Amino acid sequence: MTTSELVRRASAYLPPSAPALALRIGKRLSINARHLVRSFDAPQEVPRPTDTAPKLAARAVRAALADGVHDVERLRMLLGHTATPHTLLPGNVAWVAEEMGYLGAHMELRQACTGFAAATVLSAALVASGVDPIAIVGSETGSVFLDPRHAAVDKSQLVNLVQMGDGAGAIALGPIGNTTLGRIELAFYGSLGGNRAPGIALEQGGSGSPHLDTTRTPHFTHDHEAVGAHGFELLRASLRVATESGVAPESIDWWLAHPANGRMAEHVARWLKLPPEKVFCEASVLGNLGSAAIWVALDRLRRSGRLAEGDRVMVLGAEASKYMFGGLLYVHGNSGRPDT
Repeated sequence: MTTSELVRRASAYLPPSAPALALRIGKRLSINARHLVRSFDAPQEVPRPTDTAPKLAARAVRAALADGVHDVERLRMLLGHTATPHTLLPGNVAWVAEEMGYLGAHMELRQACTGFAAATVLSAALVASGVDPIAIVGSETGSVFLDPRHAAVDKSQLVNLVQMGDGAGAIALGPIGNTTLGRIELAFYGSLGGNRAPGIALEQGGSGSPHLDTTRTPHFTHDHEAVGAHGFELLRASLRVATESGVAPESIDWWLAHPANGRMAEHVARWLKLPPEKVFCEASVLGNLGSAAIWVALDRLRRSGRLAEGDRVMVLGAEASKYMFGGLLYVHGNSGRPDT
């Protein structure tokens, strides 16, 4: 759905001046389109029956397993991460397993933009202990947590409206040497720490806010100024850990930073002093996919035809909920020996 179509559909529920402001915000963020599990035919909607969180995630996992020539029956562990679960309990990944007909072990991380890093670090230990293959899936259906009528009292909801997208991405992992598709040579995850207020939060629904306002749907709140101020700090922390782990920036062929908006490539190139033509970002046509963003971006880069055998892709992740960071080094194909 294009930004203009999205704003047109939501305009019936927005304050009079809000549609024009939303279009300006979309242009500033350079987000022109995104995929959504709802149609904005009403101010509050559940996902379309074919596009629920479990169905999206299950489709992504099946695609990842097929790419790696694995059957669902061979899967030893299913690991999910999301900030927008189908239900608080059972966990989202339990519904995904049911959708796939998968009867094995599964677990879930409640995370957004750095879920990919935490899940990869966890999976590396499991694979090293002989548990493989493992499927990781990140998914978000955040659009159902947005009621455009709330923009009347919180204009920041207009940013959420035009910035975010829905989707799912997955990866299948096993020991290095079992595939010619590519390998991960480094994965890390951390936090800036400190007593920082959340940069993004999902209000209502947890035990910390049991008295729900039944007149409003649970919704995301953003401290956009804080996120803007600390986003570079998170990416710099990711780059520092990668460098300290032995990854020389000059050895990297492609950089993939969390695609928060359509201008991330130019921002990251300027902030981290990287060649802009080597920073991959497609948020302009996908929006910010949160927990699904990195897996979707890595898959689209792999399928773009731009990667050559042995190309090294450094992924830098940043999450503003409590200011976490993480990353991984992906090497395309199966040439050479692992460095880390």
